[in-house]
Amino acid sequence: MNLDCYMKVYFEDQYYIAVEKPAKKFIHPMPGERESKDCLLFDVRDHLESKIYPVHRLDRAVSGIVIFAKTPKAATKAQEIWNKKTTHKKYLCLNRGKIEKSGVYDVTLSKSGVSQSDIKKEIKQEALTLYNPIEYFHHEFCTYTEVEIKTGRFHQIRRHFRKDIKPLIGDRKHGKGKVNNHFADNYGMNRIFLHCHELEFNHPYTGELILLNSPLPDVLNN
Repeated sequence: MNLDCYMKVYFEDQYYIAVEKPAKKFIHPMPGERESKDCLLFDVRDHLESKIYPVHRLDRAVSGIVIFAKTPKAATKAQEIWNKKTTHKKYLCLNRGKIEKSGVYDVTLSKSGVSQSDIKKEIKQEALTLYNPIEYFHHEFCTYTEVEIKTGRFHQIRRHFRKDIKPLIGDRKHGKGKVNNHFADNYGMNRIFLHCHELEFNHPYTGELILLNSPLPDVLNN
């Protein structure tokens, strides 16, 4: 399979490959999800004709840059620097509501855990999200925002904004159904407005500063 025929390859060397993940595509197979067999990991594996290993993940609904390692050791080395201060993971999103100034969500998020006695309990995890409003659209009461995450919690961006009553447009799990339907009907936006547009990190082997940028998909750029 020619990977370049349907998606962008942003970076490749002997250790890593960075590609564009379309929205609604799984990164890897998921138990009980038949559609997950058509996943990004298999596409890239077939392109390279060798095993690969995810360095990080994006939610299925989210688009943007994903990095795979070509060896288990390379994956481990990348994951070791993934949450360091010198690594930057930036997203673009559209929020319901007006965001007037930059800010930080330093709010723990719960994670479901199961004890040895199979009794579910809530486990709190530290979660840090930085946000910066880019443009406010008063006619639709929404804000175009850049977000940087310093931790990688489940649905972190989506859950932090929901707690602040500024859910992401198109978020069918944490957002507002009536609002999402409005944007789908009027703008053809049948997905969440959340896109990983920039990754910046020091290469784990060479120390070189790697900066990757991904433009917004056309459906989000109307």
